[in-house]
Amino acid sequence: MSHIEPNGEFVEVRPQEAASHSTVRLIQPVALGSRLRKGWGVVRARSFESKGEIRVTDDVVTINTAVARLLRSALRHELTLRRTDIYNVRAEGRIVQFDLLNGPGELEPVILRTRNRSDAALLVTALPDQTTRTYATEARERQIFLKSIDRRAPHTWATWTIIAITSLVFAVTATRSAQLLHIKPDVLITAGSNFGPYTQGGQWWRLLTAMFVHLGLWHIVWNMIVLAQCGRLAERLYGSGRFLAVYVFAGLTGSQASLLWHPGIHSAGASGAIFGVLGAILAYLVRYSGTVPRVFVLQHSRFTAVFIVYNLIYGFTHHGIDSGAHLGGLLGGFVLGLLLAPPTEASRESRLQRTMALGTAMIFACGLAVGLTWVLAVLATRPDRQELLQFAMVTRESNALELRFSSDLKAFSQALSRTPLTADDRAALADRIRATLLPECGKLYGLIVAVQVPYDSPEWKLRTNLLAYFGDISKVLQLTASVVDENRLNDAAAKAALQPLVQSVRRDQAALLKLRGNP
Repeated sequence: MSHIEPNGEFVEVRPQEAASHSTVRLIQPVALGSRLRKGWGVVRARSFESKGEIRVTDDVVTINTAVARLLRSALRHELTLRRTDIYNVRAEGRIVQFDLLNGPGELEPVILRTRNRSDAALLVTALPDQTTRTYATEARERQIFLKSIDRRAPHTWATWTIIAITSLVFAVTATRSAQLLHIKPDVLITAGSNFGPYTQGGQWWRLLTAMFVHLGLWHIVWNMIVLAQCGRLAERLYGSGRFLAVYVFAGLTGSQASLLWHPGIHSAGASGAIFGVLGAILAYLVRYSGTVPRVFVLQHSRFTAVFIVYNLIYGFTHHGIDSGAHLGGLLGGFVLGLLLAPPTEASRESRLQRTMALGTAMIFACGLAVGLTWVLAVLATRPDRQELLQFAMVTRESNALELRFSSDLKAFSQALSRTPLTADDRAALADRIRATLLPECGKLYGLIVAVQVPYDSPEWKLRTNLLAYFGDISKVLQLTASVVDENRLNDAAAKAALQPLVQSVRRDQAALLKLRGNP
């Protein structure tokens, strides 16, 4: 019978004779991993198409698998391995992996997927318990390191406390807003979001509270999922107290960077603090790269770096994402993490070293926080930033009027679509345009045109689009009032005159949605 050895060659064997005097230890259904690849410092299987069973005896391990093929019989393989050639058996979840001796000094990985964790544990017990010197050393170092950081924060209570507080704040804001997907701006501001004019007007506490406020359901869900993953790791690396210091400080520097980037911004969310946590993880791995196990460094440093780079690029290329907060939080968390990172073994840090590290970190954190706040206060007096702050206030104050105008416009459109319309109906509709819709639209236009913004700012484009939007709607309403008065709603010439104006309004509306970061 032919079978495939790990080196890919066919060899003639008689597995029945080899196992004739062997006691069967285990028979299990498995899937054999194929197209192995190395990523994040670990060898993984791209697929588990080869399904079958593994038979473990006293002498050999036999893996029988088959790959289903469309319109053809299944491709079957039988892999017979000597127990003495199997090293470094380990399990992760329901994946079992071992190294197969394949020539002098050569090891080739074999990866199997079992039905569940229990099967994986049984298979590990049945396979040979022998390791190479390199693997044994790395495994021992990794075990010592993991035990060390587990002792530092065995329950990661700080991460779960932050998640609980943030979730409670969201529940309150969602209840007050009577919405889950998108919380109303006024409710967010009342809850403590980072609204530029208010924060730089003296309400500096918003720099801290903003990290516990979220804009909607998916905003908080994704942030808390990421925090639950990276927060628990960072808390074990730093300890609960230092982790809390990193989280709060990163949230603070994220909020400050957000205002430095866009003084009139209205932002909220834990993403700045979470980027700081990711930065702290990188800082720890950079500082102790020589003592942290190599596989641990490769896995977490590469994944963290890719996650950070991807999200920063995505934020800089899409509207509605506070990239300033992400970058500020990342830098704040990285620098403070470098200062606070404890040694891999707590016994190596003396009381004096711990005191010096905490003192240095506290001086740095307080100095940077106070310094950035002072810079923000000074910058807020500049004429160009004053214009941006005033524009932010005007757009917020006009928000309620804009919502009412949109509601009135929708009600008018519904009334206009009803047929047939009597003379009294037409008179009422024309009166509604002139008495309600046009004054509301004119007031909105007047509020925006009264404030100026710097030409090279993002707010300039928003202001330009708002003026175009309200100006075009005003023209549509005036022409519609005349058409209704003259009973020309079905007139082809009237429709032709309205069509380009309506299309212009739709283009303006689409541009506004994009600028405001709405879907």
